Amino acid sequence: DETRSVFQGKGPLVDVLDKPQASFARAVGQVREALQAAAGDNDGRRILIVGMRPGAGASTLALNLALDAALAGKAAILVDAGVGAANLTTTFAKDAQTGLADIVSGTAGVVRAALQDEGTGLFFLPRRGPTTAITGAKISREFFGAARRFGPIIVDGAALGSDELTLHFAEAVDDIVLVLREGEVGRGDIERAAEALGAQAGKIRGFVVNQA
Repeated sequence: DETRSVFQGKGPLVDVLDKPQASFARAVGQVREALQAAAGDNDGRRILIVGMRPGAGASTLALNLALDAALAGKAAILVDAGVGAANLTTTFAKDAQTGLADIVSGTAGVVRAALQDEGTGLFFLPRRGPTTAITGAKISREFFGAARRFGPIIVDGAALGSDELTLHFAEAVDDIVLVLREGEVGRGDIERAAEALGAQAGKIRGFVVNQA
């Protein structure tokens, strides 16, 4: 098949494009529909995807959720707040010059800083620039305020408790979805998530067990 998206063939599975009938792609659609239904079909939801541990597959889920929304005709944008050598920015936009920090600081608008995938219409905002001065309030005011035309806004966060930027996004988003690699969700997982997220724990909408 001819490549239809810059997100194909770069590492993360994109089953919503490559294998739309596969169980993972169907599960992604069910997660998106459940979040949308819980929000009263509000397309403008801001959703943070967080792995319980590094390597849980949060980036793969975030990417596929965003692609699924774009394929459904939504004005979706995927935001990279991840860390490490395999984060979405390194994988898909290592030469990007602008990103989230530029929007928050007011030096660039969302459309200028974000990259659009011609094949699916999905916008992608790289993690570029210093983030130490970014707070939850600034994300709400400067970024989400500037991104009102987009929805859903799906944020790929760092593993739980590993990066301050992800915690600041937790303050600003509407929904938080946690990702585990395999097995059942235990009481310890729930308690650990609640402790790490503090006052934002009430935004947890569920756990996704990623077996891909």
